[in-house]
Amino acid sequence: MLLFPAKIGLSLKFPFNLDNHHHNSEALSASLHHFRSKIITHHILSKPRNESESSSLARFHSCFELMRVSSKSFADLVVEVDYPTTRWGGEATEEYLNYTLNLLNMLNSISSSVSHLNQAKISILHGLSLVRNSQSSAGKYLKKIATSNLGKDLGVKASTGIEIRAGSDEKERVILEALMILKKIGFLAIGLVLSGLDCSTKPYLEFGTDDPLNRVLESRFCKEMREMEGPMEEVNGVNRAIEQLYGSISSGTSDEAAAKELKGRLEVLENSIQSIDKEAKKEMKTKEKDHCRRSSISDVVE
Repeated sequence: MLLFPAKIGLSLKFPFNLDNHHHNSEALSASLHHFRSKIITHHILSKPRNESESSSLARFHSCFELMRVSSKSFADLVVEVDYPTTRWGGEATEEYLNYTLNLLNMLNSISSSVSHLNQAKISILHGLSLVRNSQSSAGKYLKKIATSNLGKDLGVKASTGIEIRAGSDEKERVILEALMILKKIGFLAIGLVLSGLDCSTKPYLEFGTDDPLNRVLESRFCKEMREMEGPMEEVNGVNRAIEQLYGSISSGTSDEAAAKELKGRLEVLENSIQSIDKEAKKEMKTKEKDHCRRSSISDVVE
């Protein structure tokens, strides 16, 4: 008889557990919506493009900034839904580690592209130093900067699709959906920088999912890529200055002005690629630490 009130108590509490479950589901959905909104409404995506801006550098900085904003928003979401990495299932952990590994490969390709541009710049500077004394010798080094296509295969290897298995924990599902968005932003942003450096645009236009936010991002970034097809503007400036110098030499007119123009263009390129390399190395250092930390957590959990 003493158990009877207890049974009544349990039966009375059961509907409230359902309410709590419903409330939790709504709270998780709200958190995911908040995560999306913070990215969509961020000034990088919402501000209009300055059409007078000819430098590629400012746009590249915006890509790195968007990545940082997205990563910070994702970290905030993890805290908000109270689902620390130590509690992640194997699927979320594996997907995140694959994401950071692919991103590190793309960032490494940016460094390789920057190295390619640096080598070309050094060769042109050497040719420039020979113009006054030996124009024929200078011609061997005054070559237009060719694209490297170092990232041409990365788009095929990097996938943004995530299969969310039936029966996954609700918090795990939220993390996986947010991670799919994070991957899209990361690959497209870094892909945009890489395509500007080495003219490898096509692979980064092939990503696609049914997520509405991803379609918005892809449309915006694809437009950016079409506008930036070919070498970055700083490289175009150097190549035009080389043509101008050759024209000056061929016509027998004074080449001092043309040489000065080329030197100035090389300085602009130097500043740009140094800034891009700095951003890439900073991001690479952050992702390497994150990847190692989460790998160690995964090993402990297993």
